[in-house]
Amino acid sequence: MSPRAFFEYAGMAFLLLAVFGAGFGVIAIGATRHFLRRARPAAKRHPSISVLKPLHGAEPELYENLVSFCAHAYAGPVQIVLGVQDPSDPALAVALRVKADHPDQDIVIVGGGAFCGANRKVGNLINMAAHAVGEVIVISDSDVRIPAGALDQIVATLEEPDVGLIYCLYRGRPTMGGWSQLAAMDVNFRFAASAVVGEALGAPICLGPTMALRHDLLRAVGGFEHFANVLADDFELGQAVRATGQRVTCPPLVIDHLFPETSAREMLVHELRWARTIRLVEPAGYIGSVLMHYLALALIGSALMSFSVGSLVFLTVICALRLAQAAVMTRMLSVDRRLLWLIPLRDLISFGVFIAGLFGEGVEWRGHRLRVSSKGAIAAW
Repeated sequence: MSPRAFFEYAGMAFLLLAVFGAGFGVIAIGATRHFLRRARPAAKRHPSISVLKPLHGAEPELYENLVSFCAHAYAGPVQIVLGVQDPSDPALAVALRVKADHPDQDIVIVGGGAFCGANRKVGNLINMAAHAVGEVIVISDSDVRIPAGALDQIVATLEEPDVGLIYCLYRGRPTMGGWSQLAAMDVNFRFAASAVVGEALGAPICLGPTMALRHDLLRAVGGFEHFANVLADDFELGQAVRATGQRVTCPPLVIDHLFPETSAREMLVHELRWARTIRLVEPAGYIGSVLMHYLALALIGSALMSFSVGSLVFLTVICALRLAQAAVMTRMLSVDRRLLWLIPLRDLISFGVFIAGLFGEGVEWRGHRLRVSSKGAIAAW
């Protein structure tokens, strides 16, 4: 076979993958629409809740994020536990301000404590859990903001038969400039819809920004201590709950995940950590996710075919489909549509992160270099 013929066939193979990817994109739109239109049941009873918010640094809009949990509109008792491991952490001052501004709320602040395990977030949660008194434990990252009725929907979903753990779908909300906006776009126009499809297909998904389970079930799976030395603590918690025979599911609810990135490095370090973690704990799913990058696949296919007229027409159609998919997602997730013209750039960056995620075991998290094993365990680099 001549080199020219080889590149032609290789190009057609990439274009075929792009067709499958575009088909996946259409399925993802339908799945997301169905997910968001699901009935939102009300909780039949209102057990006490402890919301654990592990903090690290005075992140942009941290005060507003924490206050959103004070305006919860939940009928039962709600305890909010705000925790830092370092008493000098500037997030502590924000936590104290929230407590002072909301004297009607049961807010507990945990400052300091032993460092337990390699995962510092989980170590913080271990210290905070000692103060949690609720029947239901809600674990929510510091960069998350919820709508008023979220806690009621979370409890209602936990009341469904055989449900042991819930996680929440999230949309990206930028807080800073261009890099923050690009980071949020990856979630809004690629990740969110693929997560909905994964949930519909029964994939072992558990998104970490906000999760909830019963306090007694958390104890039964070993408590937070069981996850102190893994990076993907959300994934491992989901696996532990599934091992008990109970389901992990998602209520028809969308929360906000804030993105404060101020530079390309911050964005890429964050995304590469996600990519390598997913590849190490779920390699088959990671490889299969290449179809989500169908615009990049079409571009590669067209390049291998020397940008022939036919391949350029195909590339144009794929690009139009990608932009249309993103436009539909802006309406369904109620996110900014003004940056849709940046979709091709965002997709190429995402594909680059995907390729980089195929290699290496090192990640950077909160300024610390870590090595991740094939089973998700972490150690200092």
